Amino acid sequence: MTKFYFDIRDVFRAPRLALSGKKILVQFMGFLVGYLGFLLLSYIAFLSAGSSFKETWEYHGLFPMSDFPFTEWYSWVIFALGCLFFLVCWLLAATMVGKVTYEQLKGDDFYSSKEALRFLKKNFSPVILTPFSLLAFIVFLIICGIIIGLLGKIPYVGEIGLGIFFLVPLFAAALFLAYVIFIFFFSLLLVPAIVATTKEDTFEVIVQTFSVIWNQAWRYFLYTGLLGVMAKVGIFIFGYFSFRAVQLIHFSCGVLMKEKLIDIFDEALSYITIPPHLLDYFSNIFPGINFRFHLPEIGPGIYLNWSGNISAFLIAISLIFVIFMVISYGLAILSTGQTLTYVILRKKKDDENLLERKTEMEEEEERREAEEEAKEKPEEAPKPEEKEIEKTAKSEEKAGEETAT
Repeated sequence: MTKFYFDIRDVFRAPRLALSGKKILVQFMGFLVGYLGFLLLSYIAFLSAGSSFKETWEYHGLFPMSDFPFTEWYSWVIFALGCLFFLVCWLLAATMVGKVTYEQLKGDDFYSSKEALRFLKKNFSPVILTPFSLLAFIVFLIICGIIIGLLGKIPYVGEIGLGIFFLVPLFAAALFLAYVIFIFFFSLLLVPAIVATTKEDTFEVIVQTFSVIWNQAWRYFLYTGLLGVMAKVGIFIFGYFSFRAVQLIHFSCGVLMKEKLIDIFDEALSYITIPPHLLDYFSNIFPGINFRFHLPEIGPGIYLNWSGNISAFLIAISLIFVIFMVISYGLAILSTGQTLTYVILRKKKDDENLLERKTEMEEEEERREAEEEAKEKPEEAPKPEEKEIEKTAKSEEKAGEETAT
């Protein structure tokens, strides 16, 4: 078992623990699946708004993330479903990373992503239902406010009633609603860690979410803020080395390919239509600090033959995968760090060491041993009373047969 201090020192382990091919790959797959679902539903939303596929591709390419021409409500609903799908994939991937981290902290360094996936299949519902339950409650309270506003339109009575009940219960309910909205956003970070470490149901996860943020507020926000800083720095460093790796490929292959390689790369970059401000954010160490690596400008592309176009498209997909991998490392830092944070705060709050709980392997071994013992255990010999009753029954049966004869 890893030595744990149960204080802020443990939070700084997050970048090192997250720098694992297993964790980054899990986070990457969640990000990729979520992105593909978002891309598909976004294109459906654009098509439903009257944009043709060709027009959408020319303006947005693989990243339809701005300039939405939606005029109908159903287009916005479809687009929102794409965002929700991406969010669900993030939550599930974060839970798997949290589970791998938790088992690693308990000493099982060989806990695989397949085992984490099996765990997720059994415990995915609290991961999804907890934030969506909070969201449903938020929507319910907002609808109640709309209804109260409708009642306030009643002449005289509505106006006076609004004034009488403004402080209690309206202000109190609105204050509570603001707090629930606040909890909802942080639950997207904390819920996967709670499920990964405790395997609780939805109600208990909601209780733990409120309990941690209420009872350990300053620690939680301090630790989460530190994780955000470390995730940003981690993305910058990983992105820098990835950028230099691409430059090395360009330099070494360009010795002989020369202008041909430049044309292919220019065409490949034209597929990466990520908004420039996002690329600037990830290529700079921090907003407001001009310490960055300069990415090449993305142009409209150039004309190539069919083989050049195929090569450019494949390189573009590869570059997008590299970008996703870099971002996945930052997300893995957050997921790993939230798991560390919850283990610390659970100890501070309830004086419970979650690392002392039995691992899944230990629980499985105990269950298997219990089943084997139950199979191998011989049948108990009949008690003396049972023998006497059985003997009496046989005697009576024999006497009855003799009488009948």
